[in-house]
Amino acid sequence: MREGLFSVSSGNAAIPTWLGDIAVGWFFTAKGENDKFARQVRNSAGIAVLDGEVADKAHWVVVVRAYERFALQATAPSIRNAFMNQPVEVPAVRSPFAAALGLAGQRPDLGVRFGRGPTLPRSLRGPVESVMV
Repeated sequence: MREGLFSVSSGNAAIPTWLGDIAVGWFFTAKGENDKFARQVRNSAGIAVLDGEVADKAHWVVVVRAYERFALQATAPSIRNAFMNQPVEVPAVRSPFAAALGLAGQRPDLGVRFGRGPTLPRSLRGPVESVMV
C-alpha cells in the first residue's frame, strides 16, 4: 500500500510489520520516546511553529501552504526538516506549549524542527489518482 511513513525515513530500523507491532509494545515507552524527542529538539538548528488565526479548514490550509513554502526554500541549501507534532496534537499540551513559546491565546497548528543532517530514504507514495476524489 504506499501510504504512511517508512520507518527508515525517520531514522528507525526497517523491520517487518508483524515484528513492529510486537516491538512497539515491548521496546517503545513514553519515557524513551520523550527522551528521543528531547534529543532531536536539542540537536536541531531551529524550531518553527506555525499557527492559524482560527481553527478551521481554511486557516489550516494557510498553515500548510506556509509550511510548504518553508520546506521548499529550505531544500535548496540542503536544510532538512521534520515534523514535531507531539506538542500540538494533544489538546491538553497545546495551550501550555503555546504559552511557553510566548504565544498565549494562540493555537499552534504545526511544529517543525530544521537543520543540517543526513539524507534519509524517502517514504513511498501511491499515485495521485488513488487519493483524488
